[in-house]
Amino acid sequence: MSSAVSDVGAHAPLPAREGRVLVLLARTAERHPAGAALLRAAAGTVLGVPAQEVLVDREPSGRPVLGGAARGLHASVSHVPGLSAVAIGSRGPVGVDVERLRAVPAAALARRWFGPREAGWLAGRPEAEQPLQFLRMWTQKEAIGKVLGTGLADGGLLRPVRLGAPAGTVLGPVPGSPRFYIALPPAPEGFVLAVAGGPEAAGSRLEVLTLPPPAALPDHGAACPSRSAESGAARTSGSEA
Repeated sequence: MSSAVSDVGAHAPLPAREGRVLVLLARTAERHPAGAALLRAAAGTVLGVPAQEVLVDREPSGRPVLGGAARGLHASVSHVPGLSAVAIGSRGPVGVDVERLRAVPAAALARRWFGPREAGWLAGRPEAEQPLQFLRMWTQKEAIGKVLGTGLADGGLLRPVRLGAPAGTVLGPVPGSPRFYIALPPAPEGFVLAVAGGPEAAGSRLEVLTLPPPAALPDHGAACPSRSAESGAARTSGSEA
């Protein structure tokens, strides 16, 4: 993991860090790991309670809803082969998306899926930088869709995002879209990570922590829903909510 990512056991439970959004990362081998088990483990860890005391349900859209000891918290989960990410916060809905950094025909994909402003901005970047910037835009759009609970439906790929934003841990405003706040926190090498929140999360700071792999965690209930937004060559990630 990146040196900016610390072990979850070294930190106080979430109630002692009001206003923070916790981003918990776990190395995984599966394309579709046990999402409900991962959510229970993450919420239980940040609350300082056994995972069995956390319940996981879902909305009709597939967005996870935490109950039991985690009632009132908001969560989002994202998976790609090799890494799973969970975002948990107390100030309104949150969204997280992770992608594996890889070579993609970024300029062509942006012309196909994004608006003219974003496609033009990307085309002006050095060619070697374009895949990273494309995936940073894509993960932001996915994360915003999870805040809304709609994914990329209803024109989600055309929602504005932060262009050229550096990696950081403070949720900052999206120009032209005051409803959403986004950060691109540190991620393990080879991955791109974005976290979003609504107006309630403005200025919230992220903490990026590690969890054990979900394969080592028992699943005590219904699985987290599987919901992907396959969009041609642009997409390789698995179940997300």
